[in-house]
Amino acid sequence: MMIVSMIVFTIYRFVSTHLLIMQASTEMGDERESMEAVINLVQGQLSSLPALEPDALLGKAYKFHGLSNDEMTWMCGPGSGLLTTAAQGEYQVTLTVQPVDAKSSETELGLRRRPSAANKSSVELTRGSGTDRYDWQPLIGPMAALEIRYYDSVTNSWVDQWTDGSRRPSLVRLRLQKHKDDAPVEAVLSVPSSQLTP
Repeated sequence: MMIVSMIVFTIYRFVSTHLLIMQASTEMGDERESMEAVINLVQGQLSSLPALEPDALLGKAYKFHGLSNDEMTWMCGPGSGLLTTAAQGEYQVTLTVQPVDAKSSETELGLRRRPSAANKSSVELTRGSGTDRYDWQPLIGPMAALEIRYYDSVTNSWVDQWTDGSRRPSLVRLRLQKHKDDAPVEAVLSVPSSQLTP
């Protein structure tokens, strides 16, 4: 009985360890897939930017708890950029990391969406206050950091923000970090309309 018990216990430990490893591997794969989906969404939006519209792509650099929590804002209509087709007119969409709610220290990656100044359609904006109200669409949580850099072909260098609404960067580099100690997932994306702007 004792030998049988030891064999059963050894098999149990072996199987449970492998199940835990498989679960962790699956979770890591799911996390990577979700971050790649965000990268694909951003590449689609950069490829769809209107060629000569001013302020169609802007970016700001921020820090939160010592980590990059940058923002990139673009203009788009209903579709994948808004994650809905049930909308009218043009919207300002911002990819950013922000706290889950006002009292939380946990942050999540998402899209901050608000109608453009010319869009008069009535939309329920559930976050923010006053003129800074917006709708929030969470994408990945938790998310520790989002670093965005822009390649300026005039200065031949990477810059941490993009404020020139009359031009476009030729490349955008994203670094997403789900947990503070994780290695970031990085992607360099092209901006086709940068070749068309004066």
